[in-house]
Amino acid sequence: MKKIISLLTVSMILLAGCKKVTFEGNDPTGEGLVGFTLKTPVSGISIILNAGTPNVLVPFAWNASVPGLSTAPTYKIVMALKNGGDLNVPFIEFPVTGNVTTANLTYQQLDDALKAKGIADGAKTDLIWSVQATNGSVTILSQSTFNIAITRMKDGASNFVLLAPSSSTTPLTLNPNSTTENLVFRWTRSKPATGGPAVTYKVVFSSTGDFTNPLFVLNANAAPADSTTTISYKAMSDSMIAHGLTSLPTPAFLKWTVIATSGTWMQQADYVNDLVIIREVKVYIVGSASPGGWDISQSTRMIEDPRFPGTYFSYIQLSGGNEIKFVNGQNWPPFPGAIDWGQAPGMPAGTLTADGENNVGISSSGVYRVTVDLSNNKYYLQTAVSNGIGGMGMIGQFQGWSQPADKMSYVGVNKFILLANMNTNDEFKFHDGNAWDNSANNLNRWFAVDNTMGGKMVVDPGSGYDNFKWTGSNGRVRSIWNGSNTTDLQYIINAASEMRVVGDGMAAYPVWDPAGSPQMTYAGNGIWTITLALVGGKDIKFLAGNAWGAFDYEDNSGQSTATGTPRSIKWDGSDNFKTPTASGTYTITLNENLQTVMIN
Repeated sequence: MKKIISLLTVSMILLAGCKKVTFEGNDPTGEGLVGFTLKTPVSGISIILNAGTPNVLVPFAWNASVPGLSTAPTYKIVMALKNGGDLNVPFIEFPVTGNVTTANLTYQQLDDALKAKGIADGAKTDLIWSVQATNGSVTILSQSTFNIAITRMKDGASNFVLLAPSSSTTPLTLNPNSTTENLVFRWTRSKPATGGPAVTYKVVFSSTGDFTNPLFVLNANAAPADSTTTISYKAMSDSMIAHGLTSLPTPAFLKWTVIATSGTWMQQADYVNDLVIIREVKVYIVGSASPGGWDISQSTRMIEDPRFPGTYFSYIQLSGGNEIKFVNGQNWPPFPGAIDWGQAPGMPAGTLTADGENNVGISSSGVYRVTVDLSNNKYYLQTAVSNGIGGMGMIGQFQGWSQPADKMSYVGVNKFILLANMNTNDEFKFHDGNAWDNSANNLNRWFAVDNTMGGKMVVDPGSGYDNFKWTGSNGRVRSIWNGSNTTDLQYIINAASEMRVVGDGMAAYPVWDPAGSPQMTYAGNGIWTITLALVGGKDIKFLAGNAWGAFDYEDNSGQSTATGTPRSIKWDGSDNFKTPTASGTYTITLNENLQTVMIN
């Protein structure tokens, strides 16, 4: 009996210690709901409703509210006025079908809801939004509240895309003087909102992709071709120059798109295209005084001076008693777009015109610096005298930075060479005049190196670029100024302490062995000599070092076997020199200043 009483007592104690389970609490153990948070649209977003695209979707998303025992919640998107609103008494609301945690609201749904509350067309409303979760017995709001601004529909335009030019970073080269060649921009049409104003278009350009403050703007063509814009090469270049893109051969990296406007609505095209433009004004020298004569296909292209838009120059041998003129291509008018310029009749010498022009007379033979200024209708003929402007020279530590610059030897159009003694780390510039005044395009012009562009040689505006530097050993140095590629000026600096004859045309030396080949003797003024026994009809070349890879000279005479007459040479060729037909002992003279070799 005691045992039974004792068990009953324990049972009563246990029952007295139990608490009733609370099912309606907002925790995972009851039939309540657990707090949750919002995801998107992120707080602070501004949505402008486009009347031209009423079916565009605005996605809303939130994290799930975990149910208690069994009943999954349903949701409702609720919005209240940001100032003074209460999400428990929503300003507008959107029930969500099912137990999903996402919903897509169309522009039209949002607009209709705001319109029903008396919000005017085109008005902006600052709101807060949340999501309400309910399982029938418990209703809670999300633990986070996001700001959202919605502007009601007024005007609108549908989406559209760009067609041409297609997006590309490959440069498009155009002639900035051409009024007969055009760029054509094309896009698909945008439709206005039902009953809205007609759509108009503008092509906008930017260097950064920010079109809120475009670099410049082009209007569309007149209807019905208003989904295109046509602009001549010249007009496009003029617009670029007017907005700071003044260097014609420097690639201009642009981004472009189209803005469609209907009433107050501005719709940007869905894409932004890249457009890289190089404006190459190709100014040439042609005439009986020039190396190519009046054969316009052999005319000499000039170099642009980026400091002075419209200015071009060239260093060239001209023959006295003859004439030249200037052309913008290798075709004579009336070829489409072709222009030629000359001396303006009845005007002071040096006045340029393309209207009834005369040829430009060359009074005496010499190396000239020829400058053409298309912007101011001027030209200048300046001879390369020892203390004047023209030709090319060098000035630097090797000669005490003393004016005038040491003149280099002319070896061809826009090509010069100088052999001079330098010490390690001597700095210098290439300089075509006799003073440090480059304030006008007919004054001094000097050149420096742009180490931010991989050591590219540039026309020096006077600051911001580096001097050239000889980093080799003390001794004789060969310096070459080469503007034969008018859009990519080049220079060569290398040791000129030795010159070897290499090949299979020497009787007593190893075949094609630089280290075992004979060295020539330097006689000064760019001249090297040597006397050798040569094997007839074989090959040789000249190497400025004892290993392959050193600077070398190649044949430029068509592999002549002549003796006693100079053969032309070049440093950028691939043909070997031919030895004379008959084997024997010969004296070889290599003249770097004249760029010739003679075998006697």
